[in-house]
Amino acid sequence: MHSCGTNGSSVEFKTVSLTTLVDSPVLAGRHFRRIDLSPGATPAHYLDIAADTDDALSAPAEVIDKYRRLVREARALFGATHYIEYHFLLAVSDQIAHFGVEHHASSDDRSRENFLTDPISHLVGATLIPHEFVHSWNGKYRRPEGLATHDFEEPMKGDLLWVYEGLTEYLGWVLAARSGLISPESNRQFLALSAAGLDNRAGRQWRPLADTAIAAQLLYDARSDWESRRRGVDFYDEGLLMWLEADVGIRKQTQGRKSLDDFCRLFYGPPSGPPQVKPYAFEDLIETLNSIALYDWKGFFETRLNRTGTDRAPLGGVEAGGYRLAYVEQPSEAQRATEQIRPGLSVAYSIGLRLDRDGSIVDVLPEFAAAKAGIGPGMKIVSVNDNRYSRDVLREAIRNTKNGGPLDLRVANGRSFVTFKLDYHDGEKYPVLQRNGQAPLLDDIMKPVTR
Repeated sequence: MHSCGTNGSSVEFKTVSLTTLVDSPVLAGRHFRRIDLSPGATPAHYLDIAADTDDALSAPAEVIDKYRRLVREARALFGATHYIEYHFLLAVSDQIAHFGVEHHASSDDRSRENFLTDPISHLVGATLIPHEFVHSWNGKYRRPEGLATHDFEEPMKGDLLWVYEGLTEYLGWVLAARSGLISPESNRQFLALSAAGLDNRAGRQWRPLADTAIAAQLLYDARSDWESRRRGVDFYDEGLLMWLEADVGIRKQTQGRKSLDDFCRLFYGPPSGPPQVKPYAFEDLIETLNSIALYDWKGFFETRLNRTGTDRAPLGGVEAGGYRLAYVEQPSEAQRATEQIRPGLSVAYSIGLRLDRDGSIVDVLPEFAAAKAGIGPGMKIVSVNDNRYSRDVLREAIRNTKNGGPLDLRVANGRSFVTFKLDYHDGEKYPVLQRNGQAPLLDDIMKPVTR
């Protein structure tokens, strides 16, 4: 939307359609900064920042340069743009909720006050803006038929959210690395965290990925307790893994001549122009993929979308891309950064617990030691081996189980206190990706394609 003048303290905007009005968020603040991310280029791209203090606006030059590269890398990936100009509307404050919402010619991005000034904070949120930017192509320009409703009253159908969000999650992960917003090593570490979570998802036994998309409106606001057994909005992270596998498959089948980049240029690309919506169906995806690399893409996706009876994630892309999911005794820098920014603790892959900062149990993984002992979500760890609970105390106790140490958890359950003796002896376990014997296609995918 563009202003047509001011009237006192009011700003007047030009008349637009209802669709454009609904799709045009407003960002305002006393402390405000606008950065041109594509100087001299058409269309223009702006990073508009509102903050609680001027200090929070002080993004280092190298960070700004990486967002400028993001614009170039996205244009190279898709080959076209579908907006007159684009605005990244970034609010950085500790007094607001933190999330991202996509729009056709803008994105509503909200993060911590130190997001632009603290390297750890920026690392943890490095894929936020790339993800929402990708939605301009995948979700706004090309939109699943079930989400391209004729008005704002018609119910939407989310069966293709594994494309709308899953492919966006993958391409945002790719562009974050290609633009330098995150290092390849850190990007692999975050991928390991996602892969491990999905690879130990008990709900996979009964609920297929396709159903998480169909039930999205229920799962978005679902509680954290029993998420492992119920599943959540897994079409984001599992969609990433599925599209990674598709990308690696294309690269292998064509001996590196083609990749998912070619699909993106064909499906989301030229001609450039103003915002428009071009709906698609599942069959359109299959047809375009087959024009890149002939394969049973229908069977590929339907198998991964509909299978149950296993708690294993689709790690084919990780493994064929040169890596394997493994567990080590020290948490990765990505996990440490996440725990620093979002205080809590995951010892999910040793004893099967996810905890809040005060020891409250957010979720348990079935078939792991804590669940087998009888511990459940909503309880709170008070002490570990008769020592007051802290993250370090619990980690040390888990570490010592390898040497025969006990693991006795004193837990508050409502007004009652119970001591659970865990039968566990394998020490700490944290997910990482380690090289296997395959060519490192994962690394190739993350390499920048522009200068």
